[in-house]
Amino acid sequence: MKRALITGASGQDGYFLSRLLLEKGYEVHLQSRSLPASDAGGERAVWHAVDLTDRAAVEALCLSIMPDEIYNLAAISRPQTSWDAPLETGLINATLPHCILELIRLKMKGCKFYQASSSEMFGNAIASPQDELTPFNPETPYAISKVYAHQIVHAYRLRYDMFACAGILFNHDSPRRPLSFVTQKIAHAAALISLGVHESTDRDERGQPILINGRVSLGNLDISRDFGYAGDYVQAMWRIMQHSHPDDYVIGTGVTHSIRDICEIAFFHIGKNWQDHVTVDQSLVRRLDTRRTIANPGKARLVLGWSPTVPFEEMIRMMVDARIGLLKAGTAGEQRDREQDAVHG
Repeated sequence: MKRALITGASGQDGYFLSRLLLEKGYEVHLQSRSLPASDAGGERAVWHAVDLTDRAAVEALCLSIMPDEIYNLAAISRPQTSWDAPLETGLINATLPHCILELIRLKMKGCKFYQASSSEMFGNAIASPQDELTPFNPETPYAISKVYAHQIVHAYRLRYDMFACAGILFNHDSPRRPLSFVTQKIAHAAALISLGVHESTDRDERGQPILINGRVSLGNLDISRDFGYAGDYVQAMWRIMQHSHPDDYVIGTGVTHSIRDICEIAFFHIGKNWQDHVTVDQSLVRRLDTRRTIANPGKARLVLGWSPTVPFEEMIRMMVDARIGLLKAGTAGEQRDREQDAVHG
């Protein structure tokens, strides 16, 4: 039985990856800052509450488990949030993976390491679509810290012949996304409207209700991203770690969609015109924001045999339906609390 450790496991990727590994017969250990809800990682997974800024605690965790594979998903996960906590972003996103690599080199030889890299590293890329050879152009503390981690993985792989690899994941979502992400914010607004609710108790990044007078406030609707489904992307993570040679891979769909597209699909799904329920608020337009991302996942398709299975439109509809279900069941507040735990995990 293989033994795996997932850091930052309380987020959506940890949720899907832990279940995948359990299905594969792994002994699964999950780290988060605090112990999350019982459904977060699967009944047979073992949770560990560890502060990842405490290097001694991280070392003690790893050595007590001695995993065969470490999946480092821990991160200050939103580019905009990284401006509010740039030093913590550097500690978690850059220094932590470096510390784990050094620990593997010295005391855990043979342990495989996966780093969750990000398409944000490309910034406003000089080439499109973006692949493994596209130069990085980071523009936020989040992206800069992710570039450091990505490059140190590459350096340790070359210098020490370690099985250290990275997946450069483009945007990926699911019903497990926190409300702080625009896809879930739109899905939640559409779900409320479908139930005849025009004022929300949940609040956006400004502390304002997500829905006011039946309208949700958004920033630049023309921003385009390569959006995929998180359940597909954890399959890619696992395949990267099972390949005979460690390497880095771009993981995406090869298709880009705008925020406007998300609004149209989400509100059409409930039989509404999105323009009647969306307001553009200039205070939500970011000063620095990548306008368009699109992946070239050809290497992952050719080498790993990986390709996405859930279409973008289906994913958005899935997210709206999930929010409707939570609201009808009266458990949206519980889900919100779990989402907040994931953001800080």
